[in-house]
Amino acid sequence: MSDSLKIWADFLKKRWGIYTIGVFTVILTNICQVLTTRMYGWLIDFFSGNKVPFFVGDQKTVFLNLFILLVVTRVFLTLGRYGWRITLGRQTHYSASFLRKKIWEHVLYFKFSDLEKGFSKGVLMNNSNSDVGSARLIFGMTIIAIIDLLFLVIFCLWAMIAINITLTAATLGVMLLLPLIMKKLNAKEMQNYEVAQDALSSFDDLVVQSVASIRLQKITQTGEVWARRLTTSADEYRLKRLKAIFVSLLYIPVMGGASFFSYLILFVLGIGLTLKGQMSVGDFVAMQGLIVLIQDPLGEFGFIISEWRKGLTSLRRLNSVYSQRQDSSLITSGNNVLKNEMLLEVKNLSFGHEKDKDIIRDLNLSLRRGERLGIRGPIGSGKSTLVKLLCGFERAHKGEIKFYGKDFSHYPHSELRKGITVVPQRPFLFSGPLRQNISMDQNLTDEEIWHFLEMADLKEDVAQFKAGLDTDLGEWGINLSGGQKQRLTLARALAKKPDFLLLDDCLSAVDTVTEEKILKNIDKELAQTTLIWVAHRASTLKYCHKIINL
Repeated sequence: MSDSLKIWADFLKKRWGIYTIGVFTVILTNICQVLTTRMYGWLIDFFSGNKVPFFVGDQKTVFLNLFILLVVTRVFLTLGRYGWRITLGRQTHYSASFLRKKIWEHVLYFKFSDLEKGFSKGVLMNNSNSDVGSARLIFGMTIIAIIDLLFLVIFCLWAMIAINITLTAATLGVMLLLPLIMKKLNAKEMQNYEVAQDALSSFDDLVVQSVASIRLQKITQTGEVWARRLTTSADEYRLKRLKAIFVSLLYIPVMGGASFFSYLILFVLGIGLTLKGQMSVGDFVAMQGLIVLIQDPLGEFGFIISEWRKGLTSLRRLNSVYSQRQDSSLITSGNNVLKNEMLLEVKNLSFGHEKDKDIIRDLNLSLRRGERLGIRGPIGSGKSTLVKLLCGFERAHKGEIKFYGKDFSHYPHSELRKGITVVPQRPFLFSGPLRQNISMDQNLTDEEIWHFLEMADLKEDVAQFKAGLDTDLGEWGINLSGGQKQRLTLARALAKKPDFLLLDDCLSAVDTVTEEKILKNIDKELAQTTLIWVAHRASTLKYCHKIINL
């Protein structure tokens, strides 16, 4: 069994009870559909004075039995349709939640390098929306269609053969060519669908890059270049998607042609048999109804195959996320942090991205609780890399880094993140209210939020917004200036009240007057917080006890 099919099967096993009830209700619906159609033929024969099979007695008794059976059948038909909708139909929605949750649970522990390359934001957005949207159908609606196709066809064939086997064979003979035609169409459609999905991932990735660099585009006047790139990428996806859709649309004329010839044969042969007295009028009408009934699932045959293969293709793409190797340091269990005065100890630390090319070599330092360390150096000297090492994000190094006397691997990732907070160079903000971007998973009062905004010298700015704390920031905080975004991410970090705070040149877009206010606030409010501050301006580091020049 393939990995993608295993995901599907495991979901079904966990909900086997719901699926069992759902299958039963679909079969019940199929039986009632066929029986209702057959009974209309019997009623016509009854009023025509012909004998009705399976019903004995005088005319009043036969009619009463037919009427009661018809009412009971319609009641069960209604119950059956309602049953599969609330069982199998809902699994389409539950599976979407399951697949998205599974994405989050795995991506949460990916390495930084994987998130920057193979699983960029655009790719993950496509996985969470387009792929989940296609895959979810095979957990619910496609299963309904498959069961409907299998059992409704069987029941219809049984009823039609019981009426006239020769007419049944002649009417449905044209349908035998459908599987061969559908197979070729489906293979071409799947090929085009995969190409279109790859194009969509590329487009999503380009959109993310464009939004992230919109301020830079304004400064460098490159907006038109980006617009052309986005338009070209969108047009490429449009053409590839249309190519797949055009192949899908061929199912309609193929099935329409098959239906036309089936009806033509039915009327030519059926009317002749009826006029010769070899078939009753009721049976002829019933055959028409059964042909209509059987053509619905047969007409969907190509779409069922298409949706099934699309779903498995999307599951295969999702499985590339689920099976990606995770960073073991993020998921290992460990011990609680036992705090002491010596917060950080570094001994003979060396690190390089390439073998025998260390950008940091034999570094030794120690930080006690409440001490401040400044880091300076030219671009490319390893400042941000050192921050990743000192907070435990990057662990492929030589030498020792001890947090409260223990190696980072001694603690679970969740414990480290409670005590260590990093504010990166590039601020990351979610599309949503300002208050949510600060409080995150904490239950902060408005008073507390305003306090942290004041510490980051952003209180006056937010007070001028019409919606105040409920101001929608837009994707990536696009509604804020560069300096406002930096100060907001700083306020969010301060709200965590960390023991160890690392600021990676996070005030580069702030003027020196505002910076001085923030520095004083932090020095006053975070007296017991150990701080590492990366900066280009010497004035930024004037409150630091130690400074490293790289």
